[in-house]
Amino acid sequence: MDTRARIIEAFSETLRETGHPPETVFGFCKRLDLPERDFFTEFASLHAVENAYWEQIIHRVILAVESGAEWAAFDARQRLLSFLYAFFEDALNHRSLLLARLAKLGPLARPDFLRGFESRFKAFAKAIVAQGVASGEIAERGRLSALYPEVLYLHLRGVIDFNLRDESRGYERTDAFIEKTVAVAFDLLRTQVFDSALDLARFLIPCREGSAA
Repeated sequence: MDTRARIIEAFSETLRETGHPPETVFGFCKRLDLPERDFFTEFASLHAVENAYWEQIIHRVILAVESGAEWAAFDARQRLLSFLYAFFEDALNHRSLLLARLAKLGPLARPDFLRGFESRFKAFAKAIVAQGVASGEIAERGRLSALYPEVLYLHLRGVIDFNLRDESRGYERTDAFIEKTVAVAFDLLRTQVFDSALDLARFLIPCREGSAA
């Protein structure tokens, strides 16, 4: 195992055992019997290690679904569903970490440690959107279309939040939630409802700012 992989693995083990990241690079390296120089050759900070850990998780899931035998034949909606089911199947391997790091955060929170995770998913979502626009599953709306990956990321975070509160056997309620919300999302993205919802949001945001003042 190379140094970078060793650091990420040890970091994730600390997260699992304690529920929070290591407090100092010095203490982390001492427990790992690793010179600080070797750590800083790979990462600028402990925060960078966690960022890499979560990005690695979503990257692995994306590669797995894209290499599936049926991927090429899937339409945009099927590709998103395939990813979501695969993501939450994989999440069973690190559910304790998701609970420790995200259970107390709402789906709108943007923690720094998910920056790489978010970027990798949005690149994936952009490709799904492009396919959906080409096939007519998703409406082309010019500059508004650039918001679609953001919408799909917020959807992912919403499903994660739902899953972390799901106590059904085998998380079957999460599966149903995925199916229903993806259906709604694609209905919105191919109709004028998305435009109406955006207009409403633009109307409400100034009102909130005015009332807060």
